[in-house]
Amino acid sequence: MGDGEQQGERVQEGAERLRLLAAARSGDAAAFAALFAPDLDLAWRMALRVTGEPARADDALQEGLLAAYRHLDRVEPRNLRGWFVRIVQNAARDGERYERRRPTSPLPEVGEHGDDPWSRRPYGGSGEIPAPSAGEPAAVAEQRELAQRLRGALAVIREERRTAILLVDIDGYDYAEVAEITGVSIGTVKSRISRGRAELREILGDLAGNREAGRGVEEGR
Repeated sequence: MGDGEQQGERVQEGAERLRLLAAARSGDAAAFAALFAPDLDLAWRMALRVTGEPARADDALQEGLLAAYRHLDRVEPRNLRGWFVRIVQNAARDGERYERRRPTSPLPEVGEHGDDPWSRRPYGGSGEIPAPSAGEPAAVAEQRELAQRLRGALAVIREERRTAILLVDIDGYDYAEVAEITGVSIGTVKSRISRGRAELREILGDLAGNREAGRGVEEGR
């Protein structure tokens, strides 16, 4: 699909969402449900990354929908998706503060056979890591370890940088879409990703260095 066709689809989608917004503001419940239906999955994932638990992400999504319904008159029509996603994300943060738990950064768990979602877009790479077969236990263990290291490294960098990296490298959004979702400029998105990736390289490098040093100690015994 060419750029012109994509632009045309976006214009049509924007016009349809404006129609739904007007109807929802008039009290049409079906229009309200349709208005944010395309954003529910993304909003839920963003909430999950805050709460770490699907049930609490569900709660945040419900709270976000209620808040969006109450404040439809405040939304800017040109950024419905970003507005809604941030409402849900804020609801997740409020829920975490209420529970008095330390905020966590939920990251996909490794499956029984090593089918870790992180392997689809490994940090620092442009390709995919082939899923190891059941007959390759060493490859499975290595993939699990890589995923665990990535989760640990992402958990310690600043939230806005982590969010930008996850949206681009895991969810596949482009910079313009991430800017819309997070409510900042494209330049800010690029800066957050660049700085976040630099932090990850440093953290992962330190982890690799410590691991090699540990091996050297063990071998010297």
